Amino acid sequence: MFKVGLRSSLYKSVATSFQSIRYQSQAVKLSYDLLNAPTKNDDSNPIVIMHGLLGNKMNNRTLGRLLRDKLKKDVYLVDLRNHGTSPHIKPHNYEAMFEDIVKFIHDNQLHEPILIGHSMGAKVGMECVLKNKDIASMLVCLDNAPICTVPNGKYTQYISKLQEICQTDGVQTLKEADHIMAKVESDKFIRGFLLTCLKRVQITDGKWIFQSKIPLDIMKDAILKGNISGWDLDARTYRWCKPTLFIRGTESAHIADEYIPTMGLFFPCFELRDVKAGHYLNVTNAEECSDLITEFVKRHTE
Repeated sequence: MFKVGLRSSLYKSVATSFQSIRYQSQAVKLSYDLLNAPTKNDDSNPIVIMHGLLGNKMNNRTLGRLLRDKLKKDVYLVDLRNHGTSPHIKPHNYEAMFEDIVKFIHDNQLHEPILIGHSMGAKVGMECVLKNKDIASMLVCLDNAPICTVPNGKYTQYISKLQEICQTDGVQTLKEADHIMAKVESDKFIRGFLLTCLKRVQITDGKWIFQSKIPLDIMKDAILKGNISGWDLDARTYRWCKPTLFIRGTESAHIADEYIPTMGLFFPCFELRDVKAGHYLNVTNAEECSDLITEFVKRHTE
């Protein structure tokens, strides 16, 4: 176990009955699902779960249900901007997504929620707590670290193939769409995940086309600019000393051992756990992730 466990200017101050948080007026209203706990603990800090790149709130439904039942807390599954049924809008970067989440917490009057994020959503969570230290009680980061890496060209290939499926006349079935996606991705699970970005639409009797649910051009531009792989915050300025848990997949390279010292600079009270899984550990090993998160949360609320 590793134990190595803000504020920005130019924000509009918003005083609420439960806390003072800040957000910009350009923040958008996010779509979400609420998993209500039938009976709540007295320390009913809710949980907010944020998905990764090209994902949506449905990716975390199993994990969310497990945490709701084990911790007896309300769980909010959020669609980040340009994903799921949340608004499509530029820019797509961590600053903008941070503002959206702060607005979401304010609008729903959530008192010191536990923030959980996977991949891109993990960096959104990190930015939230580093820029506003009172916004959350705990942070859980699934398979991502506060590190700037080179843009992942694989994702631009994915988006190009999704665009090809939408633009190619004659692609009418999921099997045909999957065949096109298989040219750049051999893993059937990942192909299925990517194809959830599309929907089949009937235009005439017996004639179907695919349309994208998300703004693929905005997403490709964000990836190429390094908005997803990047990390602009400096640990000399930003630090969060509340309980923080990183969970990494043993078959993933997103949290390398070399990143651990930097994680400690930003989050002096962090813990690191491994689960047997790849990058999509929140889906493929939701049970073990939920066990680790449950133990972590209970230990830090005693």
